[in-house]
Amino acid sequence: MEVLSDSTLEVLQRAALTEHQAEAIFGQGRDAVVFALLELSKQLAEARGPQATPSTPSGMIPVYEKPTTKSRKKRPGAKEGHPGSRRRVPDRIDRRETHTLPCCPDCGGRLKRTGDTRTRYVEDIPEIQPVVTEHTIHSDWCRKCQKRVEPKVPDALPNATLGNRVLVLSAWLHYALGNTLSQIVEVFNFHLQLKVTPGGLVQMWPALPVCARRCRDKR
Repeated sequence: MEVLSDSTLEVLQRAALTEHQAEAIFGQGRDAVVFALLELSKQLAEARGPQATPSTPSGMIPVYEKPTTKSRKKRPGAKEGHPGSRRRVPDRIDRRETHTLPCCPDCGGRLKRTGDTRTRYVEDIPEIQPVVTEHTIHSDWCRKCQKRVEPKVPDALPNATLGNRVLVLSAWLHYALGNTLSQIVEVFNFHLQLKVTPGGLVQMWPALPVCARRCRDKR
Protein backbone atom coordinates (compact mmCIF):
# COMPACT_ATOMS: atom_id res chain seq x y z
CA MET A 1 0.00 0.00 0.00
CA GLU A 2 3.07 2.29 0.12
CA VAL A 3 2.17 4.38 -2.94
CA LEU A 4 3.31 7.77 -1.64
CA SER A 5 6.45 9.48 -2.82
CA ASP A 6 9.44 9.99 -0.50
CA SER A 7 8.80 13.74 -0.36
CA THR A 8 5.18 13.22 0.70
CA LEU A 9 6.22 10.73 3.43
CA GLU A 10 8.71 13.28 4.73
CA VAL A 11 5.94 15.90 4.92
CA LEU A 12 3.73 13.50 6.87
CA GLN A 13 6.51 12.66 9.32
CA ARG A 14 7.12 16.38 9.95
CA ALA A 15 3.36 16.90 10.46
CA ALA A 16 3.58 19.82 7.99
CA LEU A 17 0.89 18.76 5.53
CA THR A 18 -0.68 21.63 3.54
CA GLU A 19 -4.09 21.72 1.91
CA HIS A 20 -2.53 21.43 -1.56
CA GLN A 21 -0.53 18.36 -0.51
CA ALA A 22 -3.62 16.78 1.05
CA GLU A 23 -5.51 17.23 -2.23
CA ALA A 24 -2.58 15.64 -4.08
CA ILE A 25 -2.74 12.59 -1.82
CA PHE A 26 -6.49 12.33 -2.32
CA GLY A 27 -5.95 12.41 -6.07
CA GLN A 28 -3.71 9.32 -5.85
CA GLY A 29 -6.66 7.15 -4.85
CA ARG A 30 -8.01 5.19 -1.90
CA ASP A 31 -4.79 3.35 -1.02
CA ALA A 32 -2.84 6.58 -0.76
CA VAL A 33 -5.43 8.17 1.54
CA VAL A 34 -5.55 5.09 3.80
CA PHE A 35 -1.77 4.95 4.02
CA ALA A 36 -1.53 8.67 4.81
CA LEU A 37 -4.10 8.37 7.61
CA LEU A 38 -2.31 5.35 9.10
CA GLU A 39 1.00 7.21 8.99
CA LEU A 40 -0.49 10.23 10.75
CA SER A 41 -2.10 7.99 13.36
CA LYS A 42 1.24 6.31 14.02
CA GLN A 43 2.97 9.67 14.44
CA LEU A 44 0.31 10.87 16.91
CA ALA A 45 0.54 7.66 18.94
CA GLU A 46 4.33 7.93 19.19
CA ALA A 47 4.05 11.58 20.22
CA ARG A 48 1.58 10.74 23.01
CA GLY A 49 3.65 7.80 24.26
CA PRO A 50 2.23 4.76 26.11
CA GLN A 51 -1.27 5.23 27.47
CA ALA A 52 -1.81 4.94 31.21
CA THR A 53 -4.00 2.13 32.54
CA PRO A 54 -5.50 1.61 36.02
CA SER A 55 -2.50 -0.58 36.86
CA THR A 56 0.13 1.97 35.72
CA PRO A 57 2.18 3.22 38.71
CA SER A 58 1.63 6.90 39.49
CA GLY A 59 5.32 7.66 39.02
CA MET A 60 5.19 6.50 35.39
CA ILE A 61 2.35 8.88 34.45
CA PRO A 62 3.47 12.35 33.27
CA VAL A 63 2.35 15.19 35.52
CA TYR A 64 0.45 16.88 32.71
CA GLU A 65 -1.63 13.71 32.16
CA LYS A 66 -2.71 13.39 35.79
CA PRO A 67 -6.13 14.80 36.73
CA THR A 68 -6.05 18.07 38.60
CA THR A 69 -6.85 17.74 42.27
CA LYS A 70 -9.06 20.15 44.11
CA SER A 71 -7.66 21.91 47.14
CA ARG A 72 -8.97 20.68 50.47
CA LYS A 73 -11.53 22.98 52.02
CA LYS A 74 -11.42 21.23 55.37
CA ARG A 75 -8.42 21.03 57.62
CA PRO A 76 -6.85 17.56 57.39
CA GLY A 77 -6.91 15.29 60.41
CA ALA A 78 -9.41 14.57 63.13
CA LYS A 79 -11.32 17.31 64.88
CA GLU A 80 -10.11 18.62 68.21
CA GLY A 81 -11.27 16.42 71.06
CA HIS A 82 -11.66 13.37 68.80
CA PRO A 83 -10.06 10.26 70.33
CA GLY A 84 -6.75 9.47 68.66
CA SER A 85 -6.00 6.25 66.84
CA ARG A 86 -2.66 4.49 66.53
CA ARG A 87 -1.16 1.05 66.16
CA ARG A 88 -1.86 -0.87 69.33
CA VAL A 89 0.92 -2.07 71.62
CA PRO A 90 2.05 -5.61 70.70
CA ASP A 91 0.93 -8.41 73.00
CA ARG A 92 4.37 -10.05 72.93
CA ILE A 93 7.80 -8.51 73.40
CA ASP A 94 10.56 -10.67 71.91
CA ARG A 95 13.56 -8.48 72.66
CA ARG A 96 14.36 -5.38 74.69
CA GLU A 97 17.05 -2.82 73.94
CA THR A 98 18.21 0.24 75.86
CA HIS A 99 19.57 3.28 74.05
CA THR A 100 21.73 5.87 75.87
CA LEU A 101 23.72 8.76 74.39
CA PRO A 102 27.38 8.89 75.47
CA CYS A 103 27.45 12.66 74.96
CA CYS A 104 25.41 15.51 73.45
CA PRO A 105 24.88 14.80 69.74
CA ASP A 106 24.98 18.54 68.93
CA CYS A 107 27.96 19.91 70.85
CA GLY A 108 29.62 16.75 72.18
CA GLY A 109 29.28 17.98 75.75
CA ARG A 110 28.86 15.84 78.87
CA LEU A 111 25.32 14.79 79.77
CA LYS A 112 23.67 14.80 83.18
CA ARG A 113 21.61 11.65 83.57
CA THR A 114 17.99 12.40 84.51
CA GLY A 115 16.56 8.90 84.63
CA ASP A 116 13.74 9.93 82.26
CA THR A 117 12.88 7.37 79.59
CA ARG A 118 10.25 6.75 76.97
CA THR A 119 9.21 3.50 75.31
CA ARG A 120 8.90 2.88 71.60
CA TYR A 121 7.73 -0.34 69.93
CA VAL A 122 9.05 -1.41 66.54
CA GLU A 123 7.75 -4.46 64.68
CA ASP A 124 9.90 -5.82 61.87
CA ILE A 125 10.66 -8.98 59.93
CA PRO A 126 13.28 -11.06 61.77
CA GLU A 127 16.60 -11.94 60.23
CA ILE A 128 15.90 -15.08 58.26
CA GLN A 129 18.19 -18.07 58.21
CA PRO A 130 17.11 -21.42 56.73
CA VAL A 131 16.65 -24.24 59.24
CA VAL A 132 18.54 -27.38 58.19
CA THR A 133 17.25 -30.57 59.83
CA GLU A 134 19.18 -33.83 59.79
CA HIS A 135 16.71 -36.72 59.75
CA THR A 136 17.96 -40.05 61.09
CA ILE A 137 15.67 -42.68 59.61
CA HIS A 138 15.61 -46.12 61.22
CA SER A 139 15.28 -49.02 58.82
CA ASP A 140 13.81 -52.12 60.50
CA TRP A 141 12.98 -55.65 59.38
CA CYS A 142 9.40 -56.88 59.22
CA ARG A 143 9.27 -60.66 59.73
CA LYS A 144 5.74 -60.92 58.42
CA CYS A 145 6.35 -58.93 55.20
CA GLN A 146 9.93 -60.17 54.90
CA LYS A 147 11.26 -56.73 54.00
CA ARG A 148 12.80 -53.60 55.46
CA VAL A 149 10.43 -50.77 56.41
CA GLU A 150 11.16 -47.14 57.19
CA PRO A 151 9.08 -44.27 58.62
CA LYS A 152 8.14 -41.37 56.32
CA VAL A 153 9.58 -37.93 56.91
CA PRO A 154 6.45 -35.74 57.23
CA ASP A 155 8.17 -32.42 56.50
CA ALA A 156 9.39 -33.27 52.98
CA LEU A 157 8.49 -35.42 50.01
CA PRO A 158 10.52 -38.57 49.21
CA ASN A 159 14.07 -37.80 48.02
CA ALA A 160 13.41 -34.07 48.37
CA THR A 161 16.10 -31.82 49.84
CA LEU A 162 13.70 -28.88 50.25
CA GLY A 163 10.83 -28.92 52.72
CA ASN A 164 7.10 -28.74 52.09
CA ARG A 165 6.95 -25.09 53.18
CA VAL A 166 9.37 -24.12 50.40
CA LEU A 167 7.34 -26.11 47.88
CA VAL A 168 4.02 -24.54 48.89
CA LEU A 169 5.36 -20.98 49.15
CA SER A 170 7.08 -21.12 45.75
CA ALA A 171 3.97 -22.56 44.07
CA TRP A 172 1.77 -19.89 45.69
CA LEU A 173 4.07 -17.12 44.46
CA HIS A 174 3.97 -18.53 40.92
CA TYR A 175 0.44 -19.83 40.41
CA ALA A 176 -1.52 -17.54 42.76
CA LEU A 177 0.41 -14.26 42.50
CA GLY A 178 1.82 -14.72 38.99
CA ASN A 179 5.49 -14.15 39.84
CA THR A 180 8.03 -15.34 37.30
CA LEU A 181 10.63 -18.01 38.01
CA SER A 182 13.42 -15.42 38.15
CA GLN A 183 11.47 -13.34 40.69
CA ILE A 184 10.80 -16.37 42.90
CA VAL A 185 14.44 -17.45 42.76
CA GLU A 186 15.46 -13.91 43.77
CA VAL A 187 13.11 -13.99 46.77
CA PHE A 188 14.49 -17.30 48.03
CA ASN A 189 18.16 -16.71 47.22
CA PHE A 190 18.42 -13.15 48.53
CA HIS A 191 15.62 -12.41 51.00
CA LEU A 192 15.16 -15.87 52.51
CA GLN A 193 18.84 -16.90 52.16
CA LEU A 194 17.76 -20.26 50.71
CA LYS A 195 19.49 -21.28 47.49
CA VAL A 196 17.10 -22.61 44.85
CA THR A 197 17.24 -22.90 41.06
CA PRO A 198 14.50 -22.50 38.43
CA GLY A 199 14.93 -26.13 37.39
CA GLY A 200 14.60 -27.34 40.97
CA LEU A 201 11.35 -25.44 41.45
CA VAL A 202 9.84 -26.74 38.21
CA GLN A 203 10.69 -30.30 39.21
CA MET A 204 9.07 -29.84 42.63
CA TRP A 205 5.73 -28.35 41.58
CA PRO A 206 4.21 -31.54 40.03
CA ALA A 207 4.38 -33.05 43.54
CA LEU A 208 1.99 -30.42 44.94
CA PRO A 209 -1.03 -32.81 45.23
CA VAL A 210 1.04 -35.22 47.35
CA CYS A 211 2.28 -32.33 49.50
CA ALA A 212 -1.29 -31.06 50.00
CA ARG A 213 -2.47 -34.49 51.18
CA ARG A 214 0.42 -34.76 53.64
CA CYS A 215 -0.26 -31.32 55.08
CA ARG A 216 -3.96 -32.20 55.46
CA ASP A 217 -3.18 -35.52 57.15
CA LYS A 218 -0.70 -33.83 59.48
CA ARG A 219 -3.41 -31.47 60.74
